[in-house]
Amino acid sequence: MNKIIKKSEPGIIIISGSCCIPGMAPFDEQAKHVVEQALSETDVKAQVKVIPASTAYFGAVPKEVMTKIITELNQSGRMPVPAVLINGKIISYGVPKVEDVKTALLQAMDAGKIRGMQDE
Repeated sequence: MNKIIKKSEPGIIIISGSCCIPGMAPFDEQAKHVVEQALSETDVKAQVKVIPASTAYFGAVPKEVMTKIITELNQSGRMPVPAVLINGKIISYGVPKVEDVKTALLQAMDAGKIRGMQDE
């Protein structure tokens, strides 16, 4: 019979722009608050890390993620930070909406389920 044998916690990263532009700090705090509210409302357990954009650029996140962020900057002309990532996937540029984070969290939890065969 198929049973869920493991459920992994999602990894959440907020890429902060306040390292380079101190005036971005309130947006980073708002993004962190939204993520924490979504975690609370969904009862999902996860560790939230806030990392500076410079750290992200120099290898803390996959190169393709930074390429997407830079592309967004070039296309929109606006700073795409804070950027919120769940399991390495960008879910928002700027301060996210609680509902968007909740949806992404629940999708990440569903994707993290590993099904296996177990005898009863």
